[in-house]
Amino acid sequence: MKKFALLIVLLFLISLLFVGCRRGEKSPVEEAGERIEEKLKVSETEDLLLTEKEVKAFIKAYPVFKATMEKEGEKFKGADKNILRAMRSGRQAVKYVKRINKALKPYGFDMESFMTTFVKVQASHAYMMMGGMDKLMEENIKRMKETLKNPNVPDEAKEEIRESIKEMEEQKDSEEMKAYKKNAEILEKYKDDLKELFK
Repeated sequence: MKKFALLIVLLFLISLLFVGCRRGEKSPVEEAGERIEEKLKVSETEDLLLTEKEVKAFIKAYPVFKATMEKEGEKFKGADKNILRAMRSGRQAVKYVKRINKALKPYGFDMESFMTTFVKVQASHAYMMMGGMDKLMEENIKRMKETLKNPNVPDEAKEEIRESIKEMEEQKDSEEMKAYKKNAEILEKYKDDLKELFK
């Protein structure tokens, strides 16, 4: 009986996923998945670049975002303990995103654009804190080239090292690294503010 009840509940939940779908149209779940996947693709160098205006807005918005997330997160504690609470929490999640969007709007963000900027700031900040990846890569390439001179290293290992050197040299000169370097120049002006935010 329990298995049958569980099957009915699962079928009901699955049917909810396809509400409003017509022949030839994608389900809301598929569409949402595709939109998220598309937003996560940050392959274009232009997508990696930060502007000074964007950084200033981020610095102002981050504490509001963090406080809103903490406040809203309290409402979801224990929501996944049973299926009815999980369904209610799904509806609450939509409201949750709307409240976060409302909190971020005065700073020129919605949750999606804020998270995109957050990722760019975090990656560029890490690049800046390491003193630039290009220096670190240069040192690694130099060490690897020294290893190649060692006669005790097997040919197979040397070939792998050569491949690693080639990949690192390509990465070092990539458009992404150039973008992070430009971003780091902007972030350098706000390093004290960022240090406060991320502590």
